Amino acid sequence: MHSQAEIDLEGPYRLLYCSSKGDKAGVIQELEKGVEPNLADYDKRTALHLASCEGCLEIVVLLLEKGADVNSIDRWGRTPLSDARSFGHDGICKILEDHGGTDPVGVDSHFPCYEIDYNEVDMIEAKLIGEGAYGEIYLVNWRGTEVAAKTIRPSFASNPRVKDTFMKELALWQKLRHPNIVQFLGVLNNSDRLIFLTEYLCNVRGRNGTFAPWLDFMAPRRFALGFVVLENLFLAPWLDFMAPRGMNYLHHHKPHAIIHRDLTPRNVLQDEAGRLKVTDFGLSKIYQEKDLGYKMTGRTGSYRYMAPEVYRRELYGKAVDVFSFALIVYEMFQGKPSNLAEDAESVADKRAYEDYRPPLSSSLFPDPIKELLRQCWHKNPDSRPTFEQIISELETIQEEFKKKSTMSCCSCAIL
Repeated sequence: MHSQAEIDLEGPYRLLYCSSKGDKAGVIQELEKGVEPNLADYDKRTALHLASCEGCLEIVVLLLEKGADVNSIDRWGRTPLSDARSFGHDGICKILEDHGGTDPVGVDSHFPCYEIDYNEVDMIEAKLIGEGAYGEIYLVNWRGTEVAAKTIRPSFASNPRVKDTFMKELALWQKLRHPNIVQFLGVLNNSDRLIFLTEYLCNVRGRNGTFAPWLDFMAPRRFALGFVVLENLFLAPWLDFMAPRGMNYLHHHKPHAIIHRDLTPRNVLQDEAGRLKVTDFGLSKIYQEKDLGYKMTGRTGSYRYMAPEVYRRELYGKAVDVFSFALIVYEMFQGKPSNLAEDAESVADKRAYEDYRPPLSSSLFPDPIKELLRQCWHKNPDSRPTFEQIISELETIQEEFKKKSTMSCCSCAIL
């Protein structure tokens, strides 16, 4: 394995790290190198945001002296004063206000999500239907409708900064409306646990609505199907029900794009009509916060579907989701994840440092799909297509497959 200790602190983003840790000498060193005091991360959070959030008063004063924008706004619409108020750093609040700081979201922004009365949901009778890295998922009844209740482990939820980040992600989720996005319903109040509700997806193809078991179901059947039929069968869910459209919607979200960061088969769900929906985007952000140390690009997501730049902890963007999407499509055709016998982290390490990619068998992968996958998992993120381009390409491929299928049927009729 490759050590990441040096990578975390390299580049201009070291200013953000030092600001969050209260490392005054480190901040001065970065500013003297010429790093802009208003440098921001993917979430548009500046060094002043982080110092205000962490209560680093000396750093706040220093950054303001060096020209930091006191009213810089992150992707949640929050300023450094918003963060300072959320965590009760009164001294920092006064300094920011003296410099003209404003709080556009107000003092009640700490819990901006739609709240649901805890008494409306019977968690005692809840049925456990899943378990993830950050908590459990239960099937519950809310106002006569079956919904999913997702709980966050106390080890995460007890950390005020983790909870704050998590609530902001949920507040963003509740504003999203798209047929290929799982619907967020609200957060339970008066609960000793952090619990939020989403629509519940269940269908016969995948247990509890998860797309992953359908891939398992199809695996032993892939060789028994005709080639053209196979192509249409595997592409149909992605073209007719369009999970890529959900990702395209997230990437085109205004004012800031939403990166999923953990796009895997388990986070692609199916409703009763067979439509694919994307879920849990942005929630893996809590892993970056739980250690109380700021990292611009921690290893967010699942190793087996992780883009090389994320594993190397480099600055990343929307292209990381395209990389993960390619591995899911690969799995659809192959019937199983690549290098399943190997440790997932070892696989991610090989992709990041040896430019390893799964082999594309001619007997399973049509040439257009092979070319699309090679583009999607290209080592240079800037060379990967957007989801808008992927949708267009998949539609073209599907039309070609339909023509093949029609010609094949005609040939059979003649015989």
